[in-house]
Amino acid sequence: MKLKADYHIHSTYSKHKHGKSTIEEIAARAYEIGLEEIAITDHGPGHYLFGIKRSLISEAKNIVVETRKKYPNLKILYGVEANILDYKGTTDIDSEILKHCDIILCGFHSGALFSTAGDFWNFIIKNKFAKNNKKLYNEMVEKNTQAVIKAMNKYKIDILTHPGDKIPVDIDKIAQTAEKTNILLEINNSHGHLNKDELITASKYNVQFVINSDSHIKDNVGRCDNALKDALDAGIDFNRIINLKR
Repeated sequence: MKLKADYHIHSTYSKHKHGKSTIEEIAARAYEIGLEEIAITDHGPGHYLFGIKRSLISEAKNIVVETRKKYPNLKILYGVEANILDYKGTTDIDSEILKHCDIILCGFHSGALFSTAGDFWNFIIKNKFAKNNKKLYNEMVEKNTQAVIKAMNKYKIDILTHPGDKIPVDIDKIAQTAEKTNILLEINNSHGHLNKDELITASKYNVQFVINSDSHIKDNVGRCDNALKDALDAGIDFNRIINLKR
């Protein structure tokens, strides 16, 4: 059992060397290991540490277009991993970005440039305090979950990345929303979410999953051992994981 596609790959277009490999190097590696499809998905520009600069999005897309010519048997998509910026579910996706994208991923990242100081306080500070306060923890789970759900309902998102990572959320409610919106839920090989328990919860609903490497260097493209083990342990029907080669 192996991946036929990997839709979560960061390149050197991420700021501060967050991605270590060029788009051409990533494509060469994907072709070498027999992948059929990949997506280059650097953080959206709302990530102040690692997000792609807006001015470079069209350049990156042009490189993807040129790289496709070198690997006609490898489908190469271009997209971004958008950032949730506030509790209204706002992200850094806009029409200018969308016109360049074939695929949109979205997730919560602590390095995002949040919309207001209040959003920073809640997402970063209160969630940190909540780890040692059950009442506050439950309050923050609900607030965090609603932020993610609002983003899922507001935008055309293809894949929700590593739900449950960085901040606690109610996977049951997120899976219900994924069922209604046809958003794929990611089993992230690098971050450990969705984990076994989260997968068991999510699989109660009519949702589909995708295993992604979340690679930041070409050698990790297509890697799925950790995610595949979680899926096996959770008893997920592999037919529900859209990018597995059987």
